[in-house]
Amino acid sequence: MPTTGLVRALALFGMIGLLAGCGAASNSPSSQVSGGLGQGSPTSSNADKAAGAPVPANQTTSTAVSQARGNQKVIQDAAMGVQIKSGSFWDSYNKAVAVAAQFNGYLVSSQVGDVSGKATDAGTLVVAVPASSYSDALSALRQLGKATQLQVTSQDVSGEYVDLQSRLRNQQAQQAVLLELMRKAQTISDSIAVQNQLSSVTGEIEQIQGRIRFLDQRTTYSTITVRLYTVAAAPAQRSLWDRSGLATSWATAAQAFTAVLGGMLVVSGFLLPFAFLILIGLGIWRLLPVSLRPTLRRGTSA
Repeated sequence: MPTTGLVRALALFGMIGLLAGCGAASNSPSSQVSGGLGQGSPTSSNADKAAGAPVPANQTTSTAVSQARGNQKVIQDAAMGVQIKSGSFWDSYNKAVAVAAQFNGYLVSSQVGDVSGKATDAGTLVVAVPASSYSDALSALRQLGKATQLQVTSQDVSGEYVDLQSRLRNQQAQQAVLLELMRKAQTISDSIAVQNQLSSVTGEIEQIQGRIRFLDQRTTYSTITVRLYTVAAAPAQRSLWDRSGLATSWATAAQAFTAVLGGMLVVSGFLLPFAFLILIGLGIWRLLPVSLRPTLRRGTSA
């Protein structure tokens, strides 16, 4: 294909992409949307209208409501605090995991204990359950103990989901045109020019598909964060004896008596060797004969 022909083809491709984007934007959210949203098949009420049969007003309203609920994409998250009895942490932890498994859910993550190795009285775990069992799982987890805190958040991403589907169809249409141009390219320069645009479009498609998969996962499963903890027992009320101050005074007097007694023991320990030596000297003096006992000389009077 000559270079002029390639330029014309690229210009045609740009026009096709623009028309595809306009067509995607003009489509209604309830039609041509896959992955959990409403499909483009006609409902029974539409078939009755096409056949010319009258449709009751209440039936039309109920059909519209059911379609709106079917098309809705909502991310639901909850966080709760549950007070449990002291010493029952691991039992409550295992019950929370069992509740998630009961509703076809699973444990996402948990944070329990520390490196000190002490007994665990608190911890946090995150479970994911199907969105259809979200309310039932919340009720079951509240039965683990005394629910003291509950925070529920919801985020409607239906509009973003529909927009992503439209953008994906637009990019896939552009990708198909570029692949056809790549097949018809006759020179290396033509192939490189088309390849650059094809790489950009392919990257955009992968990003959109990744976001769609994320929203599918987050809207199919709801997450519940459960914090298990215990409360320390309240200290015993002080008696009248303690509140009057007499107990403190008595304790101070006892400490003073102990201090004095200790001082006396220290002094006694210091004087005991000298007293022992004096007793030994007196014993030796009494054992000597009277003639050999030293006598004290009295001073003579003038």
